Parts: sequence; C-alpha cells; structure tokens
Amino acid sequence: MAYVRAAAAAFYVSMRLRFISGFAIMGFLIFPLILAAVGLFVLNRPGTTATQWTYGLLGGGLIGYWGIVYLDAGNGIQVERWNGTLEQIFAVPTPLWVIVLGKALGGLVWGMLSFIPTIALAYFGFHALLPRLDPGPFAISFTLLTFSFLAMALSFSPIFAMWRWAFTMVNGFELGTYVLCGFMFPITILPAWLQAVSGLLPPTWGTRALYAATTAEGSHDFAAWWVTTIVLSFVYIGLSVWLFHLVDRRARATGELALV
Repeated sequence: MAYVRAAAAAFYVSMRLRFISGFAIMGFLIFPLILAAVGLFVLNRPGTTATQWTYGLLGGGLIGYWGIVYLDAGNGIQVERWNGTLEQIFAVPTPLWVIVLGKALGGLVWGMLSFIPTIALAYFGFHALLPRLDPGPFAISFTLLTFSFLAMALSFSPIFAMWRWAFTMVNGFELGTYVLCGFMFPITILPAWLQAVSGLLPPTWGTRALYAATTAEGSHDFAAWWVTTIVLSFVYIGLSVWLFHLVDRRARATGELALV
C-alpha cells in the first residue's frame, strides 16, 4: 500500500504541474494538431479511402499520446536531474520505479487529451467523420496499446538516470516510433527489414489491432495481435526491472547518479 500511495502522490503532483506548464499544454494541443493537419491535408484529395482517412483522424492523436507518455517517464527523470533533485528522489525509501510509474500514469491520462484537438480538426476543418467502430475490439485494442506505451516508457526511463547522452539518443527514437509503429500509415509500406524491426515493438501490434477495429477490410486476427502486444509489453517491463536494478547498483557504487 505504501508504494501505491507513493505512485498516487507522484501522479497527483505531476498532473498539477501539467496544468501550469505551457510545454505540457502544447504537448497535447499544438504538436499533435500540427502533425494531424499535415496528414489530413495530404489525404484531402479525391479517391482517399475510409481507411486512409482513419489514419489521418487517429494518427495525430496517437503521436501526441505516445510523445507525452514517453516524455513523462523518460524526460521526467531528466528534469529532476536539471533541477538538482534526482539524488533526493533516489535517496528516499520509495524505489525510483514507483515514482516513475506515477509520473507515467499521469502521462497516460494527459496524453489521451491529444485526440480531442486532432479529431476536432478533422471534423471541422476537413469534414472527416469518425469511421464505424467495432466497439469491443476497439476498446480492447486501445487498452492494450496504452499498456504497451507504458511498458516501453518504463523501459526507457532508467537510461535517462544513467547517462546524460540518453536524452539525445532516446529523443531521436521518439520520431522513429511514429514510423515503426505505424501511427499515421500502415507499416506494410516499409521495407521488409524495417517491418521486422517494428515487429519487436509492442505498440506496433496494438496499433494494427486498433485500426483493424475501424474497418471491415483486411485481416482481423485480433487474438494474435493482442497476445503479441501483451507478451512484448511484459518483455519490456522485465527489461525495465533489470535496468532499474542496474541504476540502483551503479548509483550506490559510484555515487555519481547525476554526474555521469
């Protein structure tokens, strides 16, 4: 119960800070809106299929959703380092992963707001309507996609605590995730070797299931996609557990958590 209270406190504080942060507001309001506008503008031509419009409708929201979750788990540690509070957080009895989890859960809630401006833009700016959804598979797919976002974010966050250069490296991977996981276009248009890489990322399968729930076209192998999302997500959670233990041992051995 102590860990639950600590995670809830981290969630509460992180949410309060978002309401007064211009960057956090832009994260769900401006950045996804720009990407969605570009995608919808490209698709606004004769012959665009309903499936293509769906990528324009949901893609911007997915990009904003992932970006916020990733920033909360990973960049949240970087901000603590910049503020000089990383050592204090690490020194408290509560494990670092509990605090990171609370921050990341706040990112999940905040990130869902990204769909509001992008869907509004599609409707009012491009007269695009939401496709007919298969409610059950869509809800399950979105839930598992959210879980996969959390798993990947937790696996990245310990890297920020170990190395300063991780911010540059992982920040570049944020854009790669948009492409590899098929947020705004199907990964089938990628080269075969990139499709193999994308298959190692759990959001790829959750995204595939999510879009399949909006169309009657193509395959609908939901069970296989859901199981793959769950299995890969737990692999990344296992990786995050190992990395958090590595951070703990390294910091206690060197005493240089924020100086590396």
